[in-house]
Amino acid sequence: MGQFVKITLRTEGGNHTCQWVDIDSIQQLSQDSQVQWPNNEGTILFADGTLVDVIGFNETIESLK
Repeated sequence: MGQFVKITLRTEGGNHTCQWVDIDSIQQLSQDSQVQWPNNEGTILFADGTLVDVIGFNETIESLK
């Protein structure tokens, strides 16, 4: 599974969904220390310019290994 990264997204209504995305499609993974960090959230910038807010930031980092 080293080619893919597991990300968790919050959907409408407060539900969560997990997706596996190609690692090469991710350009940047970041986390705001004041807002996102306390909630284990972050932001992914994809190579096509799409920004996606993720939850489970630490788990996302782990799946990059």
